[in-house]
Amino acid sequence: MPDSVQPRISINELGTGYGKKQVLNGVSVEVAGGEIVALIGHNGAGKSTLLKAVFGLLRIWHGHVFLDGQEMSTADPRSVIRAGVSYMPQGNRVFADLTVRETWRWAASLYRTRSDSRRE
Repeated sequence: MPDSVQPRISINELGTGYGKKQVLNGVSVEVAGGEIVALIGHNGAGKSTLLKAVFGLLRIWHGHVFLDGQEMSTADPRSVIRAGVSYMPQGNRVFADLTVRETWRWAASLYRTRSDSRRE
């Protein structure tokens, strides 16, 4: 990512886990606005743990999460949603009657509506 472009999401040296078991240690990721990023790994690699920590569902033990340059490491899920981030768990638990494509189209329409209202 060029130095002049501020990342939309910046995760720096993040560490977290469950109970006393550390799952993530020193994870750093930057995502620019409009960029699509995939987290790929085997079961138990920490993909969901990372997303839960970023979204405020899991306490961050160390490191930092920034959204548009604003510190969000201790934010609750409502604050993260207000900042424009959403979390869509795997499986049929969200919109069981929609295909993946339909779900993403629905989410994109919400983003467009929200972006349009910011311009007014």
